[in-house]
Amino acid sequence: MPGSGSGTITVAGYKAPKRTATATASHGPRLIDDDHLRLPTALEIIQKRTGGISGSPFLISHSRLVMLFFALQLAAAGSALVAPTFVNARSLDTGVFPRSHTLTSPLGPVVDLGYAAYAGNSSLPGLTFYGGIPYTQPPVGNLRFAPPKKLVESHKSLSNSDVIDARNWGAICIQQPAVVGIGSEDCVTLNVWTPAGANPHSKLPVYVYIHGGGHYYNSAQGFPANDWVARSNGGLIAVAIQYRLGMLGFLSGNGLRLDRSAGPNNGLLDQRAALEWIQRNIAAFGGDPSKVTIGGESSGGGSVALHMTAYGGERNPPFRAVVMESPGNDPFYDDSHTEQCFLDAIAHIGCPNDNNVVACLRKATVGAIVSAANNKLGTCKYEPIIDWNYVVGITSELLGTGRFSKVPILGGHNAQDGSIFVGKPAQVTTDADMVKAVLKRYPTLSQLTTEAMLKTYPPASASTPWKTQWERTMWAYMESELSCWPWYIGNISGKPAYNYRWDAVDPNIIAARGAYVGAAHTAELFYLYDGTNSGPSASVAQPVFTAFKPAEADLAKQAVAWWSSFAMTLDPNTHAAPGAPRWEPASQNGGFMVPNTGASAASSAMSYIDADYPRRCAWWRSVAEELRL
Repeated sequence: MPGSGSGTITVAGYKAPKRTATATASHGPRLIDDDHLRLPTALEIIQKRTGGISGSPFLISHSRLVMLFFALQLAAAGSALVAPTFVNARSLDTGVFPRSHTLTSPLGPVVDLGYAAYAGNSSLPGLTFYGGIPYTQPPVGNLRFAPPKKLVESHKSLSNSDVIDARNWGAICIQQPAVVGIGSEDCVTLNVWTPAGANPHSKLPVYVYIHGGGHYYNSAQGFPANDWVARSNGGLIAVAIQYRLGMLGFLSGNGLRLDRSAGPNNGLLDQRAALEWIQRNIAAFGGDPSKVTIGGESSGGGSVALHMTAYGGERNPPFRAVVMESPGNDPFYDDSHTEQCFLDAIAHIGCPNDNNVVACLRKATVGAIVSAANNKLGTCKYEPIIDWNYVVGITSELLGTGRFSKVPILGGHNAQDGSIFVGKPAQVTTDADMVKAVLKRYPTLSQLTTEAMLKTYPPASASTPWKTQWERTMWAYMESELSCWPWYIGNISGKPAYNYRWDAVDPNIIAARGAYVGAAHTAELFYLYDGTNSGPSASVAQPVFTAFKPAEADLAKQAVAWWSSFAMTLDPNTHAAPGAPRWEPASQNGGFMVPNTGASAASSAMSYIDADYPRRCAWWRSVAEELRL
């Protein structure tokens, strides 16, 4: 990898790419001097999934794969017909690739982007997966802490021998808390699922998922979109992106601002770069760049809001609709906080606070970066900041003044979205406990505003949705951000809006936390993504998927159909699952779809907000600038 600071970190049992390829013969497959880009060997292609609906196979991390193409490799080794290989170091580092005519590969279907060609995995019936596709130059060496640098997508002549193996996931990004050996800096890639037979003339709608995780952990691997594409009857392409996280993605400070080659918000800008890459290249996969919907959960949903308000809404967005699931961003930190975190980081790494600080940071080992990221856990959070370019102000202010992209929205929250954030019920029994829990999230809350919050959320009674002090606290926390914002955006956008309140639990979270958390934060992801374990026991490097019970499987079918239908037609009802209730637009009676499970099947139904909900949401908007939301 280029640059003296770009050390190697293994991911799920394999090394990050060394970007080299060596031909050893003129016929047959060329041998690859690269553990990531070589032809796969045993235990490297497909694993039978134990989670989800039917246990059908799906792609998962490198170290957990089982043999599928071993015989193919033996047969191809002596063949002069095709010589599959990969591009050389200069090509991958600059983005300049050779070009050719119609390309084929024994590895799988090939998509030709003009500057590169990728062989996908078609082991699943009815769809093809293309994994680990770079959408920018690797942010390593002199590009560490730099905004994403576009690939040089010059159209060149490609041959079959230039086809890149894209049958598996790319490396995950370095996480926080960071662990040496987990993650790679060279991780800004995306994954594409297409219906079998999709081609540049298909012009299919596209759904792009931005994973959550507080901007400091998670990866695309935990959110496979196989079922989305399979249930679309050939009508949808799905994409999941990865972006720089934690310190590597969101370090900010005067030392970065003063260096023209560096800057803040790089993880957010990675996401934007991925969306722009999709605009340029998704047609080759069969997608329509004018029909892109972006979605995300938690900080991924918060990122969606930041892309809606990007540049103050003054530029056409690279999407036509959004999905916001419990959108969350921490309050914007002021400059003094981000500067102190920057100074702490460079001091821990051993870099001077002068004009050479960026050069020093780029020469630092990955281990030093990992150590610095872990040094101030809980004190320094590396998050999006107001940079006065992409993020031009506090989100609530931009929304309130109409400075955002007004597009159709499907958005909502989970019924107990705040439950895992406010402590256990026995810990929250008084007003003082409630204030303490909320202040932990919003430390700038004034005494006057705190008193107003207690009045906005009066003590539990027969007329309030909350029946205990803990529930009262949970509702206040939930509505401050996770619940009210998608509802509010839908109301002011002037575009079609569909609201939901998810009321089905994630059994993994219940097992880890206890039944009191209910339909907690991230619960819907269990149903939308094959039984993914996104709860506190989830492993980013080795995603875990739990098999559905019958009622869970039924709700998963409903939910995937609703979400994918919205991505395809901007209406969740068009391709709804058989027997699913009609999802009324938010403009009709302020309705919420309430996805739920019964004894043996889904029991979803429309519901309506309590009469006081708009007033409570309006109060949070009135203090949002004070909270820096």
